[in-house]
Amino acid sequence: MSISLTPNTGYGSLDAAIADALSTQNTITLLTNQTASGYMAPDYAGLGAGAQSALDLTGQIGVNSALSANLNDAGAQMNVAQTALTSIQSILTNITEALTLAQSSGTPIAAVAAEAQTALQQVVAALDTQYGSIYVFAGQDSSNPPIPNPAQITQSAFYAAVQNATGGLAVNGAAAVTTQVLAAASPGATSPYSATIEASNAPASVSLGGSTTLQLGILADQNSDAVSTGVPATSTGSYMRDILAGLASISTLNAGDQTAVGFNTFLATLGTSLTNAASAMGTDVAALGSRQNVVTNTQNELSDVNTALKSQLSNVQDVDLSQVATQLSEAQTQLQASYQVISSLSTLSLAKFLPI
Repeated sequence: MSISLTPNTGYGSLDAAIADALSTQNTITLLTNQTASGYMAPDYAGLGAGAQSALDLTGQIGVNSALSANLNDAGAQMNVAQTALTSIQSILTNITEALTLAQSSGTPIAAVAAEAQTALQQVVAALDTQYGSIYVFAGQDSSNPPIPNPAQITQSAFYAAVQNATGGLAVNGAAAVTTQVLAAASPGATSPYSATIEASNAPASVSLGGSTTLQLGILADQNSDAVSTGVPATSTGSYMRDILAGLASISTLNAGDQTAVGFNTFLATLGTSLTNAASAMGTDVAALGSRQNVVTNTQNELSDVNTALKSQLSNVQDVDLSQVATQLSEAQTQLQASYQVISSLSTLSLAKFLPI
């Protein structure tokens, strides 16, 4: 039998049965939707008093997720920078050992110079290291390489100025040449760095939440936490500039320079400069490692907070699917019973109650 549920038939019992069936149908529709979606309601309005809590929790989860994504990128950039810095440290170790050997055993300077030129090219390439499209040592000027045309460093104005300075070693002496070399690496016309970095630059930063920020990395041309020693006699004040100056200087020396009166003094000065630069860089590398730990710890904290917030949000908007399944089954059983009642009531007539 097909039953059309239409209330207000004029028969009290039948109207009540139909109303009960309609209510049960609505309940089944709600429970079916909850089973399909997993949510108590299709929108916030359906959550009633819990709507504002759901909105607040969703918003905070979104903020934390965005912060975590930014920190994930920041951590990846720091890892790339650390790898590049480790490479530079290894290069410095090798060249200082070669320089020490040249001073102690009289190794031909041409062999050390060739090694230094390769080292220079490797260092400038490392300073142009990228994470995606970001130059990790460029600070806020992250879309531009700190060293323009690194493959052409030996054809740059910087290299020419260093070569010109070391060419006068026999005449001018070690102290004067050291001053000239450091000047070539310092900010100015012969600087090996890009014009945008020389003009204005600052370290990039990442938000830790609220108004708290953290320095993201190390600049290619400036110290971060380290303080360079030997300024101005053996240092520009920037260990990276000192490294470039030292490597360029060694790479321009030749056999003829070994007879110059100030040759050994100049080599010793370069050795001191590079050793001090390596030490200063070690300080900044350690500081970068500490900042990496801050990023990792903050990510862990955000993850823990979001887990708690999602649990709270689930309590507000999610349904217990096993419980809903039980309620749905009970409602369907109830609806079938309502149909039977309605069917029975709809077949009743006055004749059935009159005496024969």
